[in-house]
Amino acid sequence: MTILISAFAVVAFLIAAFIVLFVRLASRLDNQASTAEWFESFSMESFAPMARLLDQSDFEFLSRQPGYRPEIGSRLLKERKSLFLSFLRLLTGDFNQLLRIARLMIVHSTEDRAEFAKALWRQQVTFYFTVCAVRVRVALYPFGWTSLDVSKLTRALENMRDQVAQLGFQPMTVAQSA
Repeated sequence: MTILISAFAVVAFLIAAFIVLFVRLASRLDNQASTAEWFESFSMESFAPMARLLDQSDFEFLSRQPGYRPEIGSRLLKERKSLFLSFLRLLTGDFNQLLRIARLMIVHSTEDRAEFAKALWRQQVTFYFTVCAVRVRVALYPFGWTSLDVSKLTRALENMRDQVAQLGFQPMTVAQSA
């Protein structure tokens, strides 16, 4: 019986933690950025360095250099993790901007876009789960978990951008409603 209660407590804690993370991730939004200029200048290229920041080969190369001390590797890892998490915050913010634009397009659409709204919701939940998983992997990185693939996040962001573009983003509508 106590195992069942413990399991229930763990599940309840995990659900509560996800809700808190979901709200925090969804609140990363810059109201000034939902403009035509932002959308037109949006580029996936700015996230290319993310894939290399925690590349294990850099740390292996550094460890083979003369004069290497473990403190150097630790400091580099700390700085790279900080940069990676900054990129992750920017990526999440851009995803939220695109999500906001897509939602505004639904609201201002003359057609019923219920299926599109459902698809947005699924994409949002999937994206936030993936962000949480990446954050856990970053936290575990110093303990030997070196499998860190950000391609799912960048594909989700690119997919959201493409959907907004395919729906015929009207910059004036979004800018006026902000």
